[in-house]
Amino acid sequence: MEAGVALSRGFEIGGVKIGGGAPCAVIAEAGVSHFGDIDKAEQLVALAANANATFFKTQHFKTDTLIGPESPEWRNRLRSRELPDEAISHMKACCDERGIPFLCTPHDQVALDFLDHELNVDAFKVGSGEVENWPFIAEIARRGKPMIVSTGMYSIDQIKEMIDVVRDNGAPPLAILHCVTAYPANPDSINLNVMSAIRSFFDGPVGYSDHTEGSAVPLAAVALGAEIIEKHITIDKNVPNAQDWRVSCDPEDFPTFVKDIRTIESALGDGNKQMSDAEYKSIDWARKSITAKIDLQSGTVIEENMVIGQRPGHGLPMSQLSELIGKRLKVDVSAGTVIIKSMF
Repeated sequence: MEAGVALSRGFEIGGVKIGGGAPCAVIAEAGVSHFGDIDKAEQLVALAANANATFFKTQHFKTDTLIGPESPEWRNRLRSRELPDEAISHMKACCDERGIPFLCTPHDQVALDFLDHELNVDAFKVGSGEVENWPFIAEIARRGKPMIVSTGMYSIDQIKEMIDVVRDNGAPPLAILHCVTAYPANPDSINLNVMSAIRSFFDGPVGYSDHTEGSAVPLAAVALGAEIIEKHITIDKNVPNAQDWRVSCDPEDFPTFVKDIRTIESALGDGNKQMSDAEYKSIDWARKSITAKIDLQSGTVIEENMVIGQRPGHGLPMSQLSELIGKRLKVDVSAGTVIIKSMF
């Protein structure tokens, strides 16, 4: 793939603009934190909506299809967190009712067909576990809907190969999320600058899917220009035989997390350095003015040792000091008086 060739710079999912200067999209990843309980699934939708997340996301799979018989422990662990098609439909209906777009990761062909044909989802979220599963990624791409692909466990070359697979199978809109697949992931393993590396050869939206504890790392990703942030959410903490809760926001901190993202975006600005209205008001008290250091009589010729820079700032700035040296006062000036041009 040629450097800089994009499948789509910015695109929409469910009427929400992704990339291209749009606000950072926040994906509230419920994952399997419902633990197979539809009531808890409803609470997770409510958590995402109440926190003003951009998208709610879950996962759909059949345990015995996703995990082979050589991993009985993993089968037993996930089976209790599997939801039937009807429950996934109900979660989407809850999202529709609350006005938050629904996303879902299909982990197998049957789940993909259900999401596409039965629920007619607006886009597909592809998990990092599909690394090198190019046939499945090609099948998703052929559906023609936007794709958001997490790239935990990928090398840069594998990311490029995935892009080629998507491009060669219909080239639907694509966004790429940098990710480190560990629960929890150590901050020193994250390497957020990989986002810049991806941007060097991919012009579509680039973001970050987080598996660290707390919010510092994903918030730093926003400051570095992430166009999508995916963060796990949970209702429960300290759950035995589970890992997602360790890297999840809960009802107390997820609203703050989303708000902090918006604060960071607002603070980033456009890069053009200029004084704000508040700064103009601050000049009066914060800037230093040329001030008489000693009592000065009318007729005195100003020398540098006669003045000092002091607040307030409504007088002449110190940058004009050289213009005053050698000028003659026409009035008496007491020590501590801010000097103005009319005194000469």
